[in-house]
Amino acid sequence: MDTKIIAKQFNRVPRGPQPALDADIVKRVRETVGGQHFSQTLDITTVSIEYGQVTMKMPVQPKVYQQLGYVHGGAITSLLDTATGMCSMTLIGEDEATLTTELKVNFLGPGEGEYLLGTARTIKNGSKLLIMEAEAIAVFADGRTRDVAHMTTTYIRMPRPA
Repeated sequence: MDTKIIAKQFNRVPRGPQPALDADIVKRVRETVGGQHFSQTLDITTVSIEYGQVTMKMPVQPKVYQQLGYVHGGAITSLLDTATGMCSMTLIGEDEATLTTELKVNFLGPGEGEYLLGTARTIKNGSKLLIMEAEAIAVFADGRTRDVAHMTTTYIRMPRPA
C-alpha cells in the first residue's frame, strides 16, 4: 500500500487553489459565531480560521452534560455543525449563504475532559453543494486527547437573504 495516499486520506484540504484568507472573511466568521445565540449558550469560540478549515472550542461544563455526566451528543453535534458552518463561510462570497441540508454523526468516545475541539475541513466546494467533514476531540488537563465524534455535513449554497 502507498502510505502517502493513506496519509492524505485523513489530512484533507480543499481541492484546487487555496487563496489567501481575506481579513474580511475572518471578521465575518468571528462575527457570525458571536451572533449565534445557541453557540453563545454552549460557549463555543473560534480557535483558528483558514481557507477551507476551521477549528472551534467548547468547554466541558455541567450545562452541557447528559445524565451520566458526559457532554450531551446534541452539544457535540452543535459544536461540529458550527465548525462546518463556519468552514463553509470561508468558501463563499459576501452575497452568499449556506444552510445545513444533511448531517451524520458517529460518536467515537465520551465527551469529557477540559474542553472539546471541533475541526471542520472541506471535502467538496461545489457550485450548489458544499461537503464538509469534522472531528471532535476531548482535551484533558494533562494534555491527553481522545476522539469523540466524526461528522459529515452537506450544505446548500444560496443567495444571502435580505
